[in-house]
Amino acid sequence: MANFKESINLIFRSLRRFLSLSFILATMILTVRLFELIITSNFANYPEGSFIYMAAGLKFDLILYLRISAVLMIPFLILAYFSQKAARIFFISLSILLILGDILLIQYFSTARVPLGADLLGYSLQEIRQTVGASGEVHIFPIIMIVLYLALMVRVFIKHVYFRIKPWAMAVLTVLMFCSLIPVKQLSPDPSKFKDEFSLLIATNKLGFFAESITAHYLNKESLNNQKFTLKPVTSSPEGNPFTYVDPDYPFLHQETTPDALGEYFNLGETPPNIVLIVVESLGRAYSGPNANLGSFTPFLDSLMQKSLYWENCLSTSGRTFQVLPATLGSLPFGERGFAELGEKMPDHLSLISILRKQAGYTSTFVYGGEAEFDNMELFLRKQGTDQIIDSRKFGAAYKKLPASGNGFSWGFGDREIFSRYIEHVKSDPDSRKVDVMLTLAMHSPFVVTNQDYYNQKFESRLASLELSEKIKTFDQQYTAQFASILYFDESLQHFFNEYSKLSSFQNTIFVITGDHRMPEIPISTQIDRFHVPLVIYSPLLKKAEKFSSMVTHFDIAPSLIALLDGGNYISRPQVASWIGHGLDNSVDFRNLNTYPLMRNKNEILDLASNTDFLAGQNLFQIYPNLNIEPLDDPAHRKLLKEELDNFIRKNNYATQNNKLIPDSLKKWTFQ
Repeated sequence: MANFKESINLIFRSLRRFLSLSFILATMILTVRLFELIITSNFANYPEGSFIYMAAGLKFDLILYLRISAVLMIPFLILAYFSQKAARIFFISLSILLILGDILLIQYFSTARVPLGADLLGYSLQEIRQTVGASGEVHIFPIIMIVLYLALMVRVFIKHVYFRIKPWAMAVLTVLMFCSLIPVKQLSPDPSKFKDEFSLLIATNKLGFFAESITAHYLNKESLNNQKFTLKPVTSSPEGNPFTYVDPDYPFLHQETTPDALGEYFNLGETPPNIVLIVVESLGRAYSGPNANLGSFTPFLDSLMQKSLYWENCLSTSGRTFQVLPATLGSLPFGERGFAELGEKMPDHLSLISILRKQAGYTSTFVYGGEAEFDNMELFLRKQGTDQIIDSRKFGAAYKKLPASGNGFSWGFGDREIFSRYIEHVKSDPDSRKVDVMLTLAMHSPFVVTNQDYYNQKFESRLASLELSEKIKTFDQQYTAQFASILYFDESLQHFFNEYSKLSSFQNTIFVITGDHRMPEIPISTQIDRFHVPLVIYSPLLKKAEKFSSMVTHFDIAPSLIALLDGGNYISRPQVASWIGHGLDNSVDFRNLNTYPLMRNKNEILDLASNTDFLAGQNLFQIYPNLNIEPLDDPAHRKLLKEELDNFIRKNNYATQNNKLIPDSLKKWTFQ
């Protein structure tokens, strides 16, 4: 009995010491928030009004403190039973490491404008180094402050004198710690309480977000892999183009009945048209096109829209560049980290390039100003049978790279050089039928372009000419470098069309222009805003221009182009296909007839657009014209959409891991 009492007393004393030490952890977490509020926000140029939301984040810092303490309590007490010193070292070491991680995650957020989560697992060390290198100048003062702060915290821990906490206070605090682990909605930021997504992300504790994202990734992955998928969608619209699935062992394989929504707009001749896809880095609708929320900084592209087929409500299928080529060229699922990240294990699949090469003798070229290995783009394009890949190693001495940032980093060649290099290539082979792709580069951190001062001034002039509220103008002025890079792209595009129009092939070319995703470095306004990009199809072959307000995605592009060429009798499309997309909707009125999964980051398929509903993680929204969204309180419907998304993920995992996109009978359409 005496030994039992001694053990209880030892546990009681150890718990008191643990809770006393945990107060220092709480102080450290609070100090990190103050560091973000006073120092990081100023160096990173957070938008006006961010102070309020960072202060509101103290609630989530407190929750993080309670959760960390709950997780560390049991191992601390076990260690303390044998050695108080070992338990103390354990707690101090982990606390300092966690706080250092929190600081680093805040620094990442201050540059990327989105918090780091499970997407970290999707990047190689080389890609991480390249991305970090692109972040621009390194500020010494915050680094010095971080080092001094950590040194101070170590000293505070070492000199710490234990508090004599009352037993009732110990009981209350312990209960609160373990209650904080309960996954209730009230313990997470509520989007309806914030003016925009960036404000919500500012308030979010970055270490807490990272831990939850990593945990959810592994838990969700395990639970999904243990369940079977269904072919029939959980949600569907009778007005849309529902798929008729043909083989339960190929979960995406369906009858190919994509309607030819484009044919009525074109005067197609006897010769198959060239197709040129221009994918623009970070081209978002927030700053491009009529009624852009932040004002349009693409005046030439806007003028081109007036002569084109233009979808104002197009969604990219990912929040980063990694999925844009598989989506636009092949309407392909995501795999676990992006389709191209499957590498040599990419399953057999159909694509715009492979079908046109096989069916109509098209050649294909990809031009990019950086290194094509990034995001496995080169390997993916080789799988399609792309004839030439022109990246930074094949530009030559006549072309100059973008100026280096303060730390000496440059992604490669700018947009004007990319367009010029492509025109040089076309001139060398003017007569072949082409299905070509260009991916621009300049609208990317560190946002340093040739003739920077000229484009900075151009931004000021453009901003002054736009009819915007003073509030929006003040907001825009905080991001001169970003907007200057947009104007640089737009002027480069104008130069491209001026030069290309002189070529004989221009009259028989269809140009498809879209963004790969919205730029996160200009704070994102809503959960769907990160995917909102313009889609423009321009050609001298057009009979008329038209603006469409229907929702479409990158998944819809390849099926519609295939249907157009099939309708023009240039090819005979397959009778079955595994497209994710249903084809472009040519409704001039706002609507969405289909359901589309969206991959926020590598490793994170969290979003779903279904009819006029939008599921973003655990939050449900109603979609309105111009893709404005409002929170929707309907737990039953949210659960239904989550089931739809989970079912897609199961199909996605099965098909991409087991080479079950297309059967052997369709391999004649692929590049072998």
